[in-house]
Amino acid sequence: MLKKVFLVVSMGVVLAMALANVGCASGGGLTDMLAKVPEDAASLKYVDVQALRNDADLDDLYDAWKAVVDTRLDAHGIDHGDVNLFALGKGSDQRFILLVGKFDLDEVRDEVGDRHYDKGEYKGVEVWKKQPGWGAEDYNEVAIMGSLLILGNEAGVEGCIGVIEEGESSWLNEADLKDVSNRLPGGVYVGLEEKLTGISSLEAYGISAKKQDAGTLAIAGVAKFQEEDDADHAEDAIEYLMGLAYEDVDVTQDGVFLKGSAELDVDNAANLFAGLW
Repeated sequence: MLKKVFLVVSMGVVLAMALANVGCASGGGLTDMLAKVPEDAASLKYVDVQALRNDADLDDLYDAWKAVVDTRLDAHGIDHGDVNLFALGKGSDQRFILLVGKFDLDEVRDEVGDRHYDKGEYKGVEVWKKQPGWGAEDYNEVAIMGSLLILGNEAGVEGCIGVIEEGESSWLNEADLKDVSNRLPGGVYVGLEEKLTGISSLEAYGISAKKQDAGTLAIAGVAKFQEEDDADHAEDAIEYLMGLAYEDVDVTQDGVFLKGSAELDVDNAANLFAGLW
């Protein structure tokens, strides 16, 4: 009995914390991005940068995103104003950033060349790889694919290329993640994650948010469990914990799914991109 209570509270803490790290949402591009993510990735954070940039009510959130990513983008010859979509993916041995936009590719090549990257090729794609001894391995490769740039380590960049160029399995083939993403509203921020260590009954969960009005974000979350009883046992704990961070919280069960909704003041969301890179 105590073990079951502990698991319910743990699930509530994890999901409520995930929902606390959201921004505002608007819909396009997420499905296309999921189609580029290798199936063995464990998590993805997606930002519709163009939607943030084009909405004056969300200037603080756009500034928060820039503050997190600007140093890294500059180091790769990328102007933040050229980025329309951003996604950070992680796996057990993978780390990658997917950037969609209109880029000055000559500037990218010049910058990474000056920073000790060598030009090469992987599966027909132009890939620049950092020379050994010149910095961290987390971001030692850059793939240039026109309006798509992929930054990351070897496993992450080459995993994405395998999906894009050779049709290797992507997150769109992962049933649990697809079930969750299909139930989430679109957003300029969407987070998706697979099972969490220690919570065996949780198959996948996701969060999204969108602008409700000039001062409010509408928060949404979906979690998929193995059994209906697992979802039922977690419902009250999640609703309570979400209530500590948000207003107008509501959590409902739909079979093996829990669906949460809430509101968050835009003024309290400027730090939502912390840890995004």
